[in-house]
Order: sequence, then structure tokens, then C-alpha cells
Amino acid sequence: MLFKIVFLLLTVALYISPLMAYESEEVLKVKIVGKVAKFVRWNDSKNDKFIITILNNPYGDLFDRYFIGKTIHKKKIKLKYINSISKLSETNILYIPAQESSALNEILKNTHDKNILTISDIRGFVDRDGILQISFISQKVKLKINLKSANDEEIKINSSLLRISDVVR
Repeated sequence: MLFKIVFLLLTVALYISPLMAYESEEVLKVKIVGKVAKFVRWNDSKNDKFIITILNNPYGDLFDRYFIGKTIHKKKIKLKYINSISKLSETNILYIPAQESSALNEILKNTHDKNILTISDIRGFVDRDGILQISFISQKVKLKINLKSANDEEIKINSSLLRISDVVR
């Protein structure tokens, strides 16, 4: 009987731990979006809010919970959720989740020359002209930045952020 209880507890623990790790990666991705923004400068926007747009939000209410009442560059954060890139309007950041990989070329085409910091966890994102890629290697966060794409969008990235990132030129 004791063996069955121990076995059941181990089985449950092994099942739950990957789910907890997955959730923590998702939380980290959301937090990174806000942290990174503090090291980036955009052309002066006439908007009095700092706008973060999330395409096809896969994270439930994580963005709302994390950014409620916060500011970036002394501007109150406004979150926008869109389900199509055709609905993209003025924004500082566009977060593109991994499930949008097949539409990435169209998405990036629609953000070109709009002074938008594109952030994604899509593998090879910066190689396809996205600006900032978030990945996890051995449970550590890795950032990759495409400096040419950032410069093309007239987005200035602080050297502190560049030092802790892999930079693609």
C-alpha cells in the first residue's frame, strides 16, 4: 500500500513539474517584454500612452496581470489584443507568439517602417528580420537582437541591453 501511495505521488509530481516550468517560461516572456522596453527608445510618439500589442494572445490574462498600473518611460501602459495583423494600429511593441510562425513574413511586412519593436519567441525570428527574440536554453533566458532591423525602424537600443544579448547585425 505504501509503495502505491509513493508511486502515485511521484507520478503526480512528474506530471505537474513540466506544467509549472511551462507556466514560468510564459510568465518570464511577459515580464521580459516590459523589462526590455525600458532599454529602448522610439521616435517621439504623440501618444500619451505606451502601447503594447499582442497578436493572438496565447497567455490568457498574464499581460493584464503583469502590466496593470505600470508605466514605461513615464507613460501609462495600454494593452491591445488583436487577432489579425490587419488590425494593427499605432503601437510601441508588437508581441508575436510562436504560433504565428507560418505568417511571420506577412506580419513583419506590415510592421516595416512603423517604428515598432517586434518581439517574439519564434525560432529564427531575428534571422527573418524581427528585432528581439526570446528563447530559453538550459532553463536560462537568451535574448537575440537584430540591430540592423532595429536601426531600420529607428529604434535605439541601450548598450546595456546589447551587452547581455546575442547581437545579429
